[in-house]
Amino acid sequence: MQVMVRIGEPLWRTVGARRLPLEFAQDTVTVADVLSRLAATYPGFEAAYRAGAWGRGVPYHLFVNARAVARGQEDQWLLRDGDQVYLMVPAVGGQPRPGTVLPRSFYLQPTLEVARNLLGCRLVRHWRGQRLSGVIVEAEAYIGQGDLASHAARGRTPRNRAMFGPGGLAYVYLIYGMHHCLNVVTEQEGFPAAVLIRSIVPLEGVEVMQSRRPGHSLLRLADGPGKVCQVLAIDRRLDGHDLTVGEALWVEAGSPVPDEAVLRTPRINVGGDERARTLPWRLVVSKEWWEYVTSKT
Repeated sequence: MQVMVRIGEPLWRTVGARRLPLEFAQDTVTVADVLSRLAATYPGFEAAYRAGAWGRGVPYHLFVNARAVARGQEDQWLLRDGDQVYLMVPAVGGQPRPGTVLPRSFYLQPTLEVARNLLGCRLVRHWRGQRLSGVIVEAEAYIGQGDLASHAARGRTPRNRAMFGPGGLAYVYLIYGMHHCLNVVTEQEGFPAAVLIRSIVPLEGVEVMQSRRPGHSLLRLADGPGKVCQVLAIDRRLDGHDLTVGEALWVEAGSPVPDEAVLRTPRINVGGDERARTLPWRLVVSKEWWEYVTSKT
């Protein structure tokens, strides 16, 4: 039996790899067996794992494929050939426990890591007393003033000032005079970077979302950045909003998305130079994966 282990920051540095394929001769293997193998093979692993995230006693989170493994259940969780076991930090370098609001430390990571880790998370809007949400399945990264496709390429302006704020703010802008787009700001204050939320799969408040885009199927309801904002009632009034406080608009941790389910392509309809038009900074989750996850939600 083969199991793939995916290890987040900072634990992977102890073993020297983010991905570890493990072979087991026996047919019955548990998550506890995986942890025991890692401890026996890599000196320092067990101590680092027990010390918790960043040595602060914060427990690493365990997932098998898209399902969370409860603490104390490791020896009861049977694995199948080809399963993926994730060991993740709850904030920096990985995902917090599903359902929790993403903290600022999540957004302060490098932008491409934030974009990748946002896939599978849940974008939540509290609007008129009701909770609306959807799983993020498409995102695009924009990084620094050297990125000529970015709004920040020409420096700070009244329109893009949120991009220069600390990670965890919302950057909402209007295009073509009619469509709003939502970005989450990333990295440190003063460095302009953000991730555009291009598509979500509606989960909660679907009837409300459909009333805001009548006549569209669920598949096409929020499959574009303008559509995302339309169904979630997001406009410029939320520009600069702090996504980490869990009010009005925020992002919650969701199910990890395996690399095999992520397509990386150039960004869509961007300007700038050849580099800006060809960088593979658009990330899209495969339809098969999100159909599986939403069926379990």
